[in-house]
Amino acid sequence: MDIDEQYDRIYRYCCHRLGSPALAEDVTQETFLRWLGAEGYREEGRALAYLYTVARNLCADHFRRPAEDALPEEVPAPETEAALLDRLDLRAALAALTDQERDLVLMRYMNGAPVKAVAAALGISRFAVYRRTAAALAKLRTLLKEDEP
Repeated sequence: MDIDEQYDRIYRYCCHRLGSPALAEDVTQETFLRWLGAEGYREEGRALAYLYTVARNLCADHFRRPAEDALPEEVPAPETEAALLDRLDLRAALAALTDQERDLVLMRYMNGAPVKAVAAALGISRFAVYRRTAAALAKLRTLLKEDEP
């Protein structure tokens, strides 16, 4: 398993789930620390599912904690108005999906995770991954079309 590639995938997943690059770095680091401490999941195939499962649980744990009033560590780069609106529309559409639908879309299309790993991480069959991903994408398309002028 290529640790650097998997680290980037888990980081992107956490960043989209949490909305904070700094927090995503912390959660990603904690995910890999737990993976390194769990010797039984180092086999090829099971490692990626384990990483996604741990990352998903750590992200969920973050939202269960009381909110902190911390200042952002990074100043966002200036964006064009159109790009910002597109990004906000996509973020709103993703937020309208269920947690599992959002996880499916993020794991499969943002990170390119294999269906087998997604199925293992979510505890569903590969057929269910295909079916539910198609439904989530259709829902996402509908939500984005509703936002068009």
